[in-house]
Amino acid sequence: DRKLGGVGLDSTKAEEFNKLQRQLSDLSMTFSNHVLDARKAWNLTINDAVRVKGIPERALAAAADLAKQGGHQDASAAKGPWLMTLDGTLLGPVLTYAQDRSLREQLFRASTTLASSGKDNNEEVVAKILELRQKQAELLGYPNYAEKSFASKMATREQVHSLLDEMQATGKPIAEAEDKELLEFAQHADEKLSKLEPWDRSFYIEKLSNQKYGIDAEQLRVYFPYPEVVKGMFSLTERLFGVTVKHADGASPRAKASKWHDAVELYDIMRDSEVVGHVLMDPYSRPSEKRSGAWMQPLVTRRTEGEKLWLPVAALVMNFPAPAADGKTPSLLSLGEAGTLFHEFGHALQHVLTQQNESFVSGINGIEWDAVEIASQFLEYWVELDRRTVYSFAKHYSTGEALPEATYQQLEKAHTFRAGSSLLGQVYLGKVDLRLHEKFELGEDPIEIGKSVADEVLVVKPLPESRPLCSFSHIFAGGYAAGYYSYQWSKVLSADAFSAFEEGGGGLGDDAHTREVGRRFASTMLALGGGRDPGKVFKDFRGRAPTPAALLRYSGLAPVGATNGTSAKAQGV
Repeated sequence: DRKLGGVGLDSTKAEEFNKLQRQLSDLSMTFSNHVLDARKAWNLTINDAVRVKGIPERALAAAADLAKQGGHQDASAAKGPWLMTLDGTLLGPVLTYAQDRSLREQLFRASTTLASSGKDNNEEVVAKILELRQKQAELLGYPNYAEKSFASKMATREQVHSLLDEMQATGKPIAEAEDKELLEFAQHADEKLSKLEPWDRSFYIEKLSNQKYGIDAEQLRVYFPYPEVVKGMFSLTERLFGVTVKHADGASPRAKASKWHDAVELYDIMRDSEVVGHVLMDPYSRPSEKRSGAWMQPLVTRRTEGEKLWLPVAALVMNFPAPAADGKTPSLLSLGEAGTLFHEFGHALQHVLTQQNESFVSGINGIEWDAVEIASQFLEYWVELDRRTVYSFAKHYSTGEALPEATYQQLEKAHTFRAGSSLLGQVYLGKVDLRLHEKFELGEDPIEIGKSVADEVLVVKPLPESRPLCSFSHIFAGGYAAGYYSYQWSKVLSADAFSAFEEGGGGLGDDAHTREVGRRFASTMLALGGGRDPGKVFKDFRGRAPTPAALLRYSGLAPVGATNGTSAKAQGV
């Protein structure tokens, strides 16, 4: 890591390296600001109730609240006007439920070209970032930025290409069949539909899911109120790791001082009645203040300074729908959003349950970037695959009624719905990231590179005017440059880790077995931080190297007749 930071360069090269670092930092900030500003700048006021037909009431209420803030004092969910934006809490419902095809098209085109025109255009920013990263890599003696990146990763470049190629080979035929099924369904549902456009896909995917499984994701939100999901998550944490989570008194000076917004809540993480760390949670969407998505931000790292031990502090930032303005309805999540909350809390647990006292290897510090998603994805699997966890929070927000058993059974069946298409989308993002950082030459057009990778990987090609790279914050304003593959790499290990709870004893229903395996996970995967090679840490926990068998099985992509053995190419990743 010291070499990657420029240590060892002579004074001239060191000065150039530091200049590149400053320029890249500024460019990443510019990229991020362009995305945020472009999203804030786009909006559409709708006065015609016919145009919003089909959109869920919660989304219309949010759009009406935005209209009120914009000066329409009489705006209401029922009568409008409605102010539509590109924030995920509105974009998703419009693309999924709006019966007005032209409205879906408007929002889709705006989202897929985000930050690609006018004063917020990121095209030149992307090209400049790639150019300077290449120069920086060459200064350090690497042929390209990808080689520099892989110097600090768990995986090798060859292993990653092998994994992505295998996943593409596995997922593409399945995605092609899924696309054929969707097209046939859509044309049967609407005989006037001559072509399935990109802005039609989410709309008909939701209808197809409803037909196949009887599931309406929007209607199920009433069973996943945010406060109950949080309680269920904390209950799982205690069950697995012997750790309790206590809400800090909101009136205390300590809690008040920690808040940057009224919605933020402070929690103490405790083991054996002793506080070992703290987590702050900022759950609700605020489009004018927060970028989209969800993330964990380390605020304080566990470390010792003389006799003093600094306890770790993590912040979770999400963009969930806000509670109703009248206070009668809490934030209602989709099951996918519940999974997102568990995912980010997995990151937080790795940060606050560390046993390392040196800051450079404490928490997530020093962990190879392609191993940093293991803990988060592991915790997410408990929402996807463990009935007990789901029923710990799946309660109707007003009646307390549990999620009907028949509905849960259908959710289980729907778990692998369109798994091939989802996998292929991740492979595309991983491959375009690598292509940009392995072979980029001055003068090349990154947008055209993205299109060529899309032609190779995807079944459904993007629109000609699409500019997804202009808002691909993970690799241009985050830590995932030449490392986006980390999500799939880590998923192999996280799925394998989860499968350990199914093996031996009585499986997931065996409390003693779950407790024993959970404590072992906490003492290895969560505790050791960057102080030990992640491959060795995984073996400490699992007793062997990881295999992709569990991931393929959970995704519904395992070949017919496959067992818990291996997928040959990626065994021992």
